Amino acid sequence: MSVSSRFLISSLASIRPTSLRPTNVAKTFSTTSVRLNNSNSPIKVPINLIAELRKQNPISLSKAREALAASHLSVPDALEWLEKDLEASGAKKAAKVGSRVTKEGLIAVTVMGTRAAMVELRCETDFVGKNEIFRTLAENICSTAAFLDVQSVGGGQQQQQHPAGDPLALFPIDELLQAPVIPLDPAAGLLSSSSSSSSSSSSSPSHHQNITQAITSAITHTGENIQLQRAVSFSSPIPSSDENGGAAAGGPTTTQPFLLPGVYVHGAVKPGGNEGKVGALIILSTLSTDKSSPSVMDRLASTPSLSGDLQKMARAVARQVVGFPTRGVQHTGGQPVVLEEGEVSPYLMDQPFMMYQGEQRTVKEVLAEWARERDIKVDVAAIRRWSVGDEE
Repeated sequence: MSVSSRFLISSLASIRPTSLRPTNVAKTFSTTSVRLNNSNSPIKVPINLIAELRKQNPISLSKAREALAASHLSVPDALEWLEKDLEASGAKKAAKVGSRVTKEGLIAVTVMGTRAAMVELRCETDFVGKNEIFRTLAENICSTAAFLDVQSVGGGQQQQQHPAGDPLALFPIDELLQAPVIPLDPAAGLLSSSSSSSSSSSSSPSHHQNITQAITSAITHTGENIQLQRAVSFSSPIPSSDENGGAAAGGPTTTQPFLLPGVYVHGAVKPGGNEGKVGALIILSTLSTDKSSPSVMDRLASTPSLSGDLQKMARAVARQVVGFPTRGVQHTGGQPVVLEEGEVSPYLMDQPFMMYQGEQRTVKEVLAEWARERDIKVDVAAIRRWSVGDEE
């Protein structure tokens, strides 16, 4: 026998029969099944269920298999499982990145009729600040702040009581974080297709996220620290009846001022959107000077054009506040403002009203004439101007 023949026979003899058993081959493909509760019987997850789950939540194949197996092949239960899993992993991620500095982000503003709000939501980088998940989160936090009264969040009064002289109320961040998310468009999910919630699960009150959960979810998706920095809200008070009983009792109509909000942002990250780097929320106070119709509320109801004009003016004033480094409505005393050549006053009423048809006259002069032509009196009751990263 040749040397090569003896070597071949020796090599074949060294091969153990057990290494050719089919069970070892099966182990190679064991990842296609998922075992439950340490059971020896793996559950095979049908591909059609995986596809159905991923339509409602675009997750990885392996995560879809795990969720369906853990939920006994129930898609609704799998969606709930994914929500809880994301919340748990998101909490860990939030704790991990919570100490990182947030200097970027967005100012979001919104008006809902006679309600309005402005919030600052911060992140770490400008890249995430322009991300659709982050933008939608800022939008929906702002709409939540506009919809809710500050006192009603904690179970207090349903109608805001405005501090004398300033109808804008700071929304306590701790309270807002615990509030349920109220999207600007209730038919849309908070994070759109990237949300862990499905359309079916989000329709159930038990699956509604609060603001903290929504932020945690966004942290998981973006990988950055996200912080709600500040929020301010407004709701126009319901005019009370006068001493003679008011209109409801057949007496004279109330002549209380009607308060109207206006908002604007500069550098919106989405065309037509209300989320940008600089934002303003202003409140106009209006009274009727028409003796035959002393209630501005009655006039607004009967004259749609007046209502439209007021809304346009409120937006123009908000644009003016954003367009210039405005820090107050008007100078109320103290040291006079000294301006260098070419500088514009930091006080709104003394600025040229450039954001209203390019006017060179002051805001005070333009507003007075504009109001007089409509038999009303208009004052700017309050303003807030925020830039991302400002120190309060």
